[in-house]
Order: sequence, then C-alpha cells, then structure tokens
Amino acid sequence: MISPFDSKNKVATLLDRVALRVLILTLCVTYFFILWRSGIASLLAGGALFLLVLLTLMLLERRTLSTRDRLLRERVSGMIAMQELLMMPSARANETVCSLLCQMLDAQPVSANTMQYGGETWLVRCAQCPEGSSVSEGDVLAAHRARVESGADKCALVSTAGLSPAATRASEWMDPPVRLISGRQLALIAGRLHPATDEEIARHAKRQRIPFSWQRIRTLALSPAKLPRYLLCAFLLMLMYLLWGSAVTLAACLLSFVLAMLCDRENRRSFRL
Repeated sequence: MISPFDSKNKVATLLDRVALRVLILTLCVTYFFILWRSGIASLLAGGALFLLVLLTLMLLERRTLSTRDRLLRERVSGMIAMQELLMMPSARANETVCSLLCQMLDAQPVSANTMQYGGETWLVRCAQCPEGSSVSEGDVLAAHRARVESGADKCALVSTAGLSPAATRASEWMDPPVRLISGRQLALIAGRLHPATDEEIARHAKRQRIPFSWQRIRTLALSPAKLPRYLLCAFLLMLMYLLWGSAVTLAACLLSFVLAMLCDRENRRSFRL
C-alpha cells in the first residue's frame, strides 16, 4: 500500500500527463471533424477547446492538491498531537487539551484545566489511553468526582483513543452528563488548529518507516497464531500427495511441518522466558 508520504515515479507521472493531454486533444479535434468534415477548421477549433479544457484541468488540479495538502497536514498534526499527549504528565496533558478546546470553541480559560464556555465553568480532563484501548466507566466516574471536588458546573472528558459503550452509558447517567470527546475528534481539532509543517511531516514519515529486519520476519513467521495454520497446510498437502503423488507437494508438506515445529519451539521458549 502506498503511503501518503511516498511520491510517484517522475517518469511515470510525466508519461501519464502527456498521454492524458494527447487523448484530450485527439478527442477535441475528432469532435469538430465529425461536425464539420474539415481538417484545418477542426484542428483550430479542437486546439482552442483543448486549451480551454487544459486550463480547467489545471485549476481543478491546483484546488485538489491544495485540499489534499491541507488534509495531510491536519492528519499528521493530529497523529503527532496524540503521540505527544500520551507521553505528557497528567497535569500537562489536561492543560494542553483545555487550551485546544478554548481555541476551538472560543472559550475563556479560567485555570490550567478549566474554562468558561456558554456561561458555565467546564472542567477538562484527558484520559491518556494507548491506541487500540478505550475510555472505561471508571475514567468517567473519576472525571465526575473531580468535577464535584473542583466545583465546576460541567465536565469534559477527552480521550486519546476510543470510547467504550460502558463509558458512554455512564456519562449519560451522570447529573449533569459528562461530555465525552474521542481521540479522533481531538486529533481533528489539533490538526485544524495547528497544521503540520514540512519538517514535522518529514520527521513523522521517517519515524513511521520500518527498516528491514530478519528478526522481525522471524517473529512474524514463527508467531504462535501461525502454528495451527502450518499444521493445517501440512495436513492438506499430505492428502494431495497421497492422491497425486507429486514430489513438489511432498516437499511443501515437509516444509510446512518443519515450520510448525519451529513455531512450537519458539513459542515454548518465549513462554519459559
């Protein structure tokens, strides 16, 4: 899969652009030739129509590239913000999230983690959940207790990941309800307020690029989940060998069985460690 940070080959891009323009010019000239049956007139009119279409395509391309560039910067900025929030101390994360909400909602900050919005005082808390996890019911209860202790009117619990159904139900039962904001919404807010620069995009792409490693390939090939698959493949290949007697099938069967043995050995070693 091509990542948004990879660029297309320059020669291929040039050939695509030239071929597209030649096709458009041919269609324009052909259209007027069918109408008038005149070569010179069709060539002139087709060339004029081609220039008009080309200008329209250039304007659309610039607009599309501008939109894609803005969306890419917002997406990368949101991902960087989520990673930084996970590594921050709790108090600083609450302050950062409160500042983002104040900028987005045009609210007035009262303290490090409280703001004045809609005539009410809001307590802002950040649940620093790793990617793949979600806010729990306990996080909602902790946010509600913190609001009561601080004397704020309402509370907003912002997560760096998802929201569990139990947390959503618990937030609705509270009086007043706890406003939940998911990590996806927070990433959109951070991206729109502070789009990533070229240096940040390049730095993020460099961190995301995984170098080639034999150890990583071995870990993937000999993971515990692969053991039943190897055994199943060995069993099916053995049946095929008994039916057709192919030496290639037998070799593949033995290879699958060896991989299953290595996978089991690696699993037992990891378990002992």
